[in-house]
Amino acid sequence: MKTRTYELKRRAEQQNETRQRIVAAVAALHREVGPARTTIAAIAERAGVERLTVYRHFADESELFTACSAHFRAELPPPAGDEWASVVDPAERLRAAVLAFYAYYRAGEPMIANVRRDAPQLPALAAVLAPAATRLRATVDELATRWRRRGARHKQLVAVIAHALRFETWQSLVRGEGLSDREAADLMVDLAKAAATERPPAKRR
Repeated sequence: MKTRTYELKRRAEQQNETRQRIVAAVAALHREVGPARTTIAAIAERAGVERLTVYRHFADESELFTACSAHFRAELPPPAGDEWASVVDPAERLRAAVLAFYAYYRAGEPMIANVRRDAPQLPALAAVLAPAATRLRATVDELATRWRRRGARHKQLVAVIAHALRFETWQSLVRGEGLSDREAADLMVDLAKAAATERPPAKRR
């Protein structure tokens, strides 16, 4: 009985090790070439297994994307609010949040860029990414609410903050225009301040 139990335990450990190798291979390929260009054959070769083994562990691409996403989050957790939770001033709170997101984007740039590029053509991948988009929207709303603006001012703040926290905005300002993360964050905070400022009514001519 003990021998049988040991064999079952060892088999489970081996299966888990194989699964983890496959997931690591998927993550590496997504980082290098992107999800759309990652084939089962390439995954199997990278993981050192047969193609059938990949299918045994993952029935479809949705399961693969889900596992890869979890693997990436474990290696590089996205901003969760701890970085700005204690900051009271809304502008400084936004600055802390933007810097946290930009540091995350810098650390995970190859993977994030490839995944965002390929998601529109891969519905299963888009579905896996949907919860992250929902969490980001909740962060935007929370940061905007701190400014205590209403009507048009609040709407503009939401638009500016959503723009500031996007990966594409970081890429444009940092990679495209050569700003540092701090300079880009400061620019976004200045834009938010402008959006939050009450403007006097225009004089009639």
